[in-house]
Amino acid sequence: MNMADTPLVIEAQSGNQEAFSRLVTRYSGRIYAAAYSFLRNMDDASDIVQEVFIRAYRNISSFDPVRPLYPWLYRITKNLCINKVKNMNSRNVSLPEWELKARTDDPETRYIKQQEADAVLDGMKRLPEKFRQIIELKHFQECSYKEIAEILGIPVGTVMSRLYNARMKLKEELAKEER
Repeated sequence: MNMADTPLVIEAQSGNQEAFSRLVTRYSGRIYAAAYSFLRNMDDASDIVQEVFIRAYRNISSFDPVRPLYPWLYRITKNLCINKVKNMNSRNVSLPEWELKARTDDPETRYIKQQEADAVLDGMKRLPEKFRQIIELKHFQECSYKEIAEILGIPVGTVMSRLYNARMKLKEELAKEER
């Protein structure tokens, strides 16, 4: 948990708008990235960020300040994104586009890196939802094991074993592609 959040949350709960504003500044980038990973649309992701913080502001008084803030914000984000996708009559909440940018201007290297990124995305799409989700949280959202446990409502040990299994399953999927 980001211990610097606790005093800001307590201040925000007592009506301090500046404290809440600092929390928005601290987390808006991560919330935008999470929303974009679900929606793959910049405008929709921006709208979701605003809605997340409106809901968080309205409900901050019910939040336990000793708990980590990001998992709570992530759950709000995920729920809003799922509702938006349902409203758009889409059947699939998908993972983010994973763009690997080569550190060179060499077109061949860029092409190879893009092929590798596409293969990983394709492999992830074939994983069960619980495996896609845990890889998304760890590697795309850069959540800690503790944050993932909080978001998913599972013990940290389960996070570690599920992440291990997800990586092994992804490795199998990528190996199938190579054949």
